[in-house]
Amino acid sequence: MEAESGERRKEGISHFVLIHGACHGAWCWYKLSDLLKKAGHRVTAVDLGGAGLNPNDGDAIRTLAEYNQPLADIMKTLPDGDGPDEKEKVILIGHSLGGVDLTCMMEQFPHKIAVAVFLAAFMPVPGTTPLQLIGQFYQRYQTWGDMEFKYGLDGQPTSFKFGSNFALDYLYQKSPSHDITLAESLLRPHPVLDEEVVFSSENYGRVPRAYIVTKHDNIIWEELQRKMIADNPPDRVYQLEDSDHCPFFSCPIQLAQVLEEISTAF
Repeated sequence: MEAESGERRKEGISHFVLIHGACHGAWCWYKLSDLLKKAGHRVTAVDLGGAGLNPNDGDAIRTLAEYNQPLADIMKTLPDGDGPDEKEKVILIGHSLGGVDLTCMMEQFPHKIAVAVFLAAFMPVPGTTPLQLIGQFYQRYQTWGDMEFKYGLDGQPTSFKFGSNFALDYLYQKSPSHDITLAESLLRPHPVLDEEVVFSSENYGRVPRAYIVTKHDNIIWEELQRKMIADNPPDRVYQLEDSDHCPFFSCPIQLAQVLEEISTAF
């Protein structure tokens, strides 16, 4: 699903492209999208492979390219961002595991991105796999809770989906109950991908980066976010004091304010 509003970018108006995290979809941005649109911005939220209204089966996806194809298709339609198209560059935002997909787009389309925003997101170093990133959760808590896994014939996991108790304890503990009910009805299985994330200083490295820390995050906890920031320092760091892992539910107004600030800074 793709949601867009507003005119072509002009002075003071930005185009935000929103990348959801694991098991979520474009639907999770509904509060933030509304706030940004009301402020006059253009918003595009995308369903990645097997997510939201995307027709593919997440359990059958095996590569990052396949999973990211809907996002890459959108990026291909955008102006090049050079010369007279400079103001047409987008602000690309990746949440949670969507930081991997954001990283891939930075490598593929650096000239089209004004700033890449990692929102409570994994900010991988070269050679890291998505499976290794989510494995950090198990290393800390020694449990997957009621996470739902599917397995291939070789016994290896092919997809996962957040269980209701897991989501409440680790994703949405400060979020409104109606948003939790919405999420429970719309979450879909996310592919387990063991493919290395590859990027270069020539492409990824030319894109300005901002990181938004979520203070009360239970799945990508603050210490882990700070470690990623220290290992791969972005240009600017912001913090949401009252947010759980999903600020688009728990504190959308504050999130929109930070994004407005980012839009004027880059």
